[in-house]
Amino acid sequence: MLALSEPKNMHRVRADEASRLKMQDSLRSAAEAMETPNDTMLRLFNGALEVPMIKAGVDIGLFKMLVASQTPLTLAKIANTTKAEPVFLGRILRYLAATRFITETGKDQFSANLSTQSLADPAIEGSLNYIFAIAIPAYMALPEFLRQTSFQAPPGTQCAWQQSVKTDMDWFPYYKQHPEQLSYFQKLMSVPRDGEWFDVVPFAEEAANVSPDRALFVDIGGSIGHQSKRLRSKYPTLPGRVIVQDLPETVNVATPAPGVEFMAYDFFTAQPVQGARFYYMRTVLHDWDEENSIKILKNTAAAMSAGSQLLIDEMALPNKDVHWWSACLDLHMYTMLNALERTVDQWHDLLGKAGLKVVDIRTYASVMKNSIIVAERL
Repeated sequence: MLALSEPKNMHRVRADEASRLKMQDSLRSAAEAMETPNDTMLRLFNGALEVPMIKAGVDIGLFKMLVASQTPLTLAKIANTTKAEPVFLGRILRYLAATRFITETGKDQFSANLSTQSLADPAIEGSLNYIFAIAIPAYMALPEFLRQTSFQAPPGTQCAWQQSVKTDMDWFPYYKQHPEQLSYFQKLMSVPRDGEWFDVVPFAEEAANVSPDRALFVDIGGSIGHQSKRLRSKYPTLPGRVIVQDLPETVNVATPAPGVEFMAYDFFTAQPVQGARFYYMRTVLHDWDEENSIKILKNTAAAMSAGSQLLIDEMALPNKDVHWWSACLDLHMYTMLNALERTVDQWHDLLGKAGLKVVDIRTYASVMKNSIIVAERL
């Protein structure tokens, strides 16, 4: 994520994931405990307007403009720069200030705050474009889709998102034909998440005896190799081959890196790399329903030897008390792909159907439950 200097006299409170989210949830619960029914309605009413108004601010470069300025900007200055009609622009700025996305410092004067700084980040801006252009239309189609399917998860990849864009195509092939919107998704995927999976996989010990010609790490569906490059950078002397696998159009545009190989591969076909020490999948299976996930896993299991392990880097949700964001992402996957985030029990069940067993779940983000699920052949 692009590093931006914090607004003057504004300092972000630093806290680990568990402390930060616990405090946020406690404060929200306390506020909601005081709500009247009308307050609840107004909160939801306003929530429906927030993203469109932030999108309007993004479109005129408002947040970047405020962050770049060392002093508050007047309404007249902002209007002159954006070519917006001053009186109407003032109404938008008033709303964004009232909802704390910018700060009103005086009559017709505005400055940046920490929320403004976040919204000026290119990765967050791209994420907001994804929410506005892709997620919200799909969410709007969801109630009717649920009614049509009688609240049943349909087989295959049929989903509400398809109705929102009026297509029978699957998500990824569709957006390959719409590169601008695909770029929004890529920006969303570039936002760092809590925790570090390297912290729970001691490669120096577990891979020490790998021979130089053996595959050490096969990154299945690894895109342009972010995680494999990080692995090589962190452990440059580890023996064995590091291989990134993805579709040809993806690996063909990947930037080369020392010690990292790129291989065109479709994970719905037989795995060509046999007997690797580690096979790795990062947020691959949450894109697929059970039937397709089993196909992917069986192709991997067939290539594994007695000394191989599959590392699945995904959420392993508790069987109760799931955090609201994890539950939100689960239903987002359903809306977009007819897929899901899985609980611990569901991981055991899915892997068992593919001829694999869970030997360990190593959680590296204690609230969101981002985890390395370690699996071996039965």
